[in-house]
Amino acid sequence: MKQTVPMRWDLDSLYPGGSRSPKLMNFLTELQQSIENITNDIHKLQPYEEVSTEPLVQVFDEIQYVMSGSFQVEEFLICLRAENTQDDHVTKMIAESAKTKADLEKMEVEFDSLLASLSEHAWNELLENTEVRTYLFHLKERRQRIEAKRPHEIEKTIQSLSVSGFSAWEDHYEQQLSKLRVPVETAGKTEPFSIGQAFSEVLFSDEEERRKTIIQSYNHVCASHADTFASILNNISGFRLDVYRERGWDNVLKEALEQNRINEETVDTMTAVVKENQHLLRDFLERKAQLARKETLTWYDIPTSSFQSKQKISYAEAKDIIVQQFHAFSEKLGAFAEKAFQEGWIEAEDRADKMDGGFCTSLPLAKESRIFLSFRGHYQDVVTIAHELGHAYHNAILHELPYFARQKGTSVAETASTFSENLVLDAAVTRATTDQEKLALLEMKIVAGSTYLGMIPSMYEFEKEFYKKRQNGYVGSEEISTLMEKTETALYGDTVGEHDRYRWMTIPQFYSTEKPFYNIPYTIGYLFSNGIYTLSKQQGEGFARRYDALLRDTGRMTVEQLAAAHLHQDLTDKHFWEASIKPVADAIEEYLELTNTMV
Repeated sequence: MKQTVPMRWDLDSLYPGGSRSPKLMNFLTELQQSIENITNDIHKLQPYEEVSTEPLVQVFDEIQYVMSGSFQVEEFLICLRAENTQDDHVTKMIAESAKTKADLEKMEVEFDSLLASLSEHAWNELLENTEVRTYLFHLKERRQRIEAKRPHEIEKTIQSLSVSGFSAWEDHYEQQLSKLRVPVETAGKTEPFSIGQAFSEVLFSDEEERRKTIIQSYNHVCASHADTFASILNNISGFRLDVYRERGWDNVLKEALEQNRINEETVDTMTAVVKENQHLLRDFLERKAQLARKETLTWYDIPTSSFQSKQKISYAEAKDIIVQQFHAFSEKLGAFAEKAFQEGWIEAEDRADKMDGGFCTSLPLAKESRIFLSFRGHYQDVVTIAHELGHAYHNAILHELPYFARQKGTSVAETASTFSENLVLDAAVTRATTDQEKLALLEMKIVAGSTYLGMIPSMYEFEKEFYKKRQNGYVGSEEISTLMEKTETALYGDTVGEHDRYRWMTIPQFYSTEKPFYNIPYTIGYLFSNGIYTLSKQQGEGFARRYDALLRDTGRMTVEQLAAAHLHQDLTDKHFWEASIKPVADAIEEYLELTNTMV
C-alpha cells in the first residue's frame, strides 16, 4: 500500500502545546538568563589583552547558542501565527520573544565592544585558532562594521528604543495587513476575503467581470486604509533614517549592501543589464494582450495565465514530481526532499484560518526546517514547494556549521530556492506533450521571471525615490501611491493601462526593519541562481558537489567571492548577468513563436 503523504506539519516535535507550550516558555526564560550571564562575562573580559584565546572562544560558543535559540523561537512563532491567525496568544508570545531579541541585540553591542577592545596581539592569536577559522569571515566583518557605528552605549540605546518603536511598527504593519478584508460576492453572498485570498480569486477566475469587481473592492479597501499604512511606512523609514544620520551614514544603501555582501558596482551593473532587457518583458505583455483581445493589460492581468492546464495535481503527485527531479540532479537533494515530505516539515493543507503565501523557516537548534503554503492542486503550488524545499536544503547544509558561519547575505538566500524551482519547471516544459501544456508552463516561467526582472527592480527604484522624499519630511499616502503608479508606468510603458497604486501597502518587504531595501535581493538571487543553473546544465556530472560547496560558503564569502571561487565569474562584468537573463529570454522567444498563429 502506498504511503500517505502528510499535508500538515509537525510543530509539537519542537515545542509541544503551541503558543502555550511550557517547554517554549521555559526555553525563553533560559535564553533570557543566558543572555544576562553572557553579558556579564563579556564585561569581565573587557579590555581583552590576554594571549590565551580559550575564554574568548567559550564566550563565542555561548553567544552562538543563544543566537540560534532566539532565532528558532522567532521562527517557531512565525509558524504558529501562519497556521492559525485566530490564535491571539501567539501575539503575546511574539512580544515576549521580541523582548528577548532586544536583549540579545543589546548583548551583541557588548560583543562588538569586546571585539573592538581586543589588542592587536590578542586578535592575531584569535586568527590562528582552529575553531575560530570556521567563522573568521563573520568576526572580521563585525570588526569592520563596529568602526562605522556609534559608541556601544549609544547603540544599546538605539536597540532599546527599537522595541517599542522600529520593531513595533513592523509588527503593527503585519497585524493591520492580516486584518484587511476585501468583500467578495460569491453565489449571491458577500464574504470577507483576505488580501491573499482576493488575489488568488482574481488570478484563477475565468470571469472577467468578477475579476474587475474584486479589484474595485480591493482598491476601495486599500484607499480607505492608505493613511494608516502611510503612517507605518513613514515611521519605519523615519526611524531608519534617524539612525543612519546618527551614525553619519550618507549612503542610504550602505546597510543593505553590507547585509547582501555585495558591492554597489555589482548591483549597478546588474540593474543596468536588467533595464536593457526589459523590452523582452514588454514584448511578452504585448503578445499577452493580443491573445486576450485587449489593447492594454491591467496590472492584475500580468500574473494570470493565458494558457492553463485543466489537470489538477494531487499532493502525492506533487511530491513524486519534485522528488524525481531532485534525484535527477543529485541523490543527496532527492533524499532530502523525501525526508521533508515524510517527517512533517511541510504545512500544505488549504484552510480558511491560515495566513496566505509561502515561506520556509530555519530551526537551527533542531537542525530542521518548516515549509508553509496552501496547496490547491495547481502546478504553481508544485513549483512553490520545490522553491521552499530549496531553502530548506540550503538550511540543512548550513546547519552543520557554527551559527556565525551560517549568516548568509540576503542576496544569496534565494540561490537554492530558485535553482530547485528551475529543476522542476524546466523538466516539465521539456516533457510537455501538447503546445497548450507547454505554453502554460512557459508562461509560468516567464511570469516568474517578469517579477524578478520587472516588478522587483521597479520596486527598488520606487523605494530609493521614496527615501529621497522621506529625507525631506513626511510623505502622504496619495504622494506614495502616485510615485508607485509613476514607477510602474516607467516599467511597463503602453502595455499596461491600469496600475496597482496600492502595491506599496501589500508588499511586506517595504516594512522590514531588519532588512532595508529588501526587494532587490530577490532579483540578485534570482539571476545569480539562474547563472548557476545554466552552468550546471553545461557542466553536468560533478557539478552537484560544487553546488553544495557554494551553498556551504554563502555565510563565509561575499557574492563576488562566491562567484569567483566556485563559478570562476566576475560579477562586475555584465556578461554574467546577460547569461543569467538568457533562460527567460529563450522562454519568451519560444512563447512568441508558438503563439504567432494565434493572433
